[in-house]
Amino acid sequence: MKKRWVLGLGTTVLSIGLAGCGQLPQDTSAANTNTKEESESVSSSLSKSDDGKLEPEEGASLRFRTGDEEFGNAVAKLFEEKYKVPVKVEEGNSLDFTKDVMEAASGEGPDVFMSPHDKTLEGIQAGIFTELDPSLVESLESDISDVAMKTVTVDDKVYGVPVSIETNVMFYNKSVVKDKPASTFDELKKEAEEFNDQKENKFIYLSDVTTGSPIYPMLGTYGFRLFGENGTDEDHPGFDTPEFEKGLEVLADYHNIMPISSGDLSNADFLTNQFTEGKTGYLLGGPWNVKTFREAGVDFGVTNLVTYDGHEQKPFAFVQNAHVSAYTKYPKTAQLFAEFLVSPESAELLYSKAFKITSRSDITSVDGLKDDKELTAIAKAFEKSIPMPSAQRISAYWTITSNIGPAVFDQQMTPMEGAKKAQDDWVAFLQTE
Repeated sequence: MKKRWVLGLGTTVLSIGLAGCGQLPQDTSAANTNTKEESESVSSSLSKSDDGKLEPEEGASLRFRTGDEEFGNAVAKLFEEKYKVPVKVEEGNSLDFTKDVMEAASGEGPDVFMSPHDKTLEGIQAGIFTELDPSLVESLESDISDVAMKTVTVDDKVYGVPVSIETNVMFYNKSVVKDKPASTFDELKKEAEEFNDQKENKFIYLSDVTTGSPIYPMLGTYGFRLFGENGTDEDHPGFDTPEFEKGLEVLADYHNIMPISSGDLSNADFLTNQFTEGKTGYLLGGPWNVKTFREAGVDFGVTNLVTYDGHEQKPFAFVQNAHVSAYTKYPKTAQLFAEFLVSPESAELLYSKAFKITSRSDITSVDGLKDDKELTAIAKAFEKSIPMPSAQRISAYWTITSNIGPAVFDQQMTPMEGAKKAQDDWVAFLQTE
């Protein structure tokens, strides 16, 4: 069995007020009205077959909420064919976590639902995620990416199934970058000196610098790690470290190769059009860009982020996870369905129906995806990325970096001033809790 990465729950507690909420949408035909205690009782006595595997409860039926409804319906059909269990698919926004918490706690939520991995700790603290059966965990650990498994593992327990993965990579337009793509910042800087033309609105490299995700690789150049090495130190985000200030110096240096205002760089359409029109050679992006570039007829490739002063710049890893409600009436069946979402056949559907990358560690057998050079390259880059922390105070990072990142990049604030403001804003944030 693979060694599991351990997330500490810390001392923070999720505080989502349920009092005074309006009536939630209900599906009376399939609502699970069992209490949490009843669910835990059922979960503790999961019956298994002779080979130790879970089997569906008699008369089971499921509700599955996902933002990829076409994929969900296709998987539900296969699952029903295999297990004779009907699955009703509901369209929902995986980012609407507050709704998930409220519906689960009231017994009205779906049996299985998708959620971004940064909500793992909140879901556990809220008591809405089921700990997976060890027999399923063993199977997942042998099939799923190690990086992805980290996002659902807390204190050596697994609370979800990683389904799809994303990370940032550097795209390059082959009409501009005719030779081997740059692998170092110095190479990128040299190409910028030859290609950049502000009057023609041409820049060799472009990236958003106004949000915490695209600037994280720069901030982490010299070893800054948000909320510690494992992303779990809720009390120490690292803004007061020399590594963070040096990371801000890197961010400021990027202005030399993209001399443009941070406000313009925050415009996703501008970035996309620059790339597709051949007005930029490199663009920081992710798998969500691939389809757009292909439809635009761009001849492009995918490469890793450049090194800076000999240091790797590692982006965040993002994972969409399937969670089993702690209040489900059918915990065995729900866990089997969550596991089924990353089966080889489901991985193929994920690519063909949702154009997403499976979390499976080996994609060489996934029809369609195995022959997709660009998405395969992104999957490889994912293995070197850093899971975005699931610390409950991560909201402070997004707010703080959205303030200081643009200011440092636009040279309205020195890196030293930016680091001081980040720490001051962090202290102010703590005082508001």
